[in-house]
Amino acid sequence: MPSRKFLEKNKIAQIQSQIECLRLANLTAKLEGLKVEGGQTMNLDKISTFGKMFVVEPAGPTLTDREKRLLQELKPAAIMFRKRNFLQGQNYEVWLAAYRELLKQCREAIGRERIIVSVDHEGGRVIRPPLPITPFPYAAKWADQVAPVATAMVIELKSLGINVNFAPVADIHSNPDNPVINERSFGTTAKSVTEAATKFATVMSKNAIIPCAKHFPGHGDTKQDSHFGLPVLESTLDELRKRELIPFQALVDMGIPMVMTAHILFPKIDRENSATCSKTILHDLLRKEMGFKGVIIADALGMKAIKAEEYDTVAKSLNASLDLFLVAGDNVNLESALRIA
Repeated sequence: MPSRKFLEKNKIAQIQSQIECLRLANLTAKLEGLKVEGGQTMNLDKISTFGKMFVVEPAGPTLTDREKRLLQELKPAAIMFRKRNFLQGQNYEVWLAAYRELLKQCREAIGRERIIVSVDHEGGRVIRPPLPITPFPYAAKWADQVAPVATAMVIELKSLGINVNFAPVADIHSNPDNPVINERSFGTTAKSVTEAATKFATVMSKNAIIPCAKHFPGHGDTKQDSHFGLPVLESTLDELRKRELIPFQALVDMGIPMVMTAHILFPKIDRENSATCSKTILHDLLRKEMGFKGVIIADALGMKAIKAEEYDTVAKSLNASLDLFLVAGDNVNLESALRIA
């Protein structure tokens, strides 16, 4: 009889293979997109072809009939759950039953039993399920206890069928005035963040949950929250190499399968495009220089730092080497995903 260790390792390989297949499918669609002249609609055979580039979020704790039809059309790569997808103020048995029904509805609408189920699970305010899922504090509070905290998180996430966690935060808390990263970061130095983030990613990976390093190429030095506007950082590429990129490079070197972009403008690196849309940052830096071969996903398209439904945004992101769009947030929904497609 196969050992538990063997089974877990095999499951990790299966999920990684699934993500790699999605990436290859995305690259095929990307090549199709490059043939399109600026301003025209992408000529894809089916909306569902482009739907494989989406991670989408339902609007509530149950699917509406319209959402079911949209999922049937889009057939997205993955589902993401946030706080609004869990019944709040209910006991465990009630909200768990409702959640399982929502997950079943998503699988049936997409038409696949095995789907990627993702969540942001960092600590602090960035924990979505209700109690008794442990409300760990922000990462800065347990940076010296990463392994036991990450192990506990794994047990709870796997009980909910989660197989992708959009964590660790690999940003360095280098600016005390940062309104969005702050204690979400493991520390104030490249060394402390690197040590903690790699430990966290290792625990996730060893237990069949795909980790995702964020927010590339670093969100820790900003003064503006990208949920509400486009932050601008005057860092040069050499400056990023000396600090912000160090944790990301360590995670790439250990084989992390997914990296999330930051909606930040670095005018000294790319004057026109935020990191999410920048070929210089995603293709030239992350892919070629740093050697990342996994999946690149955009941060949530519901954030005001990016104009998600503009053709130019989608085309530039795909050309930059982006693989997946995260259609989540208060300003977007499944209808948004269909319009983008």
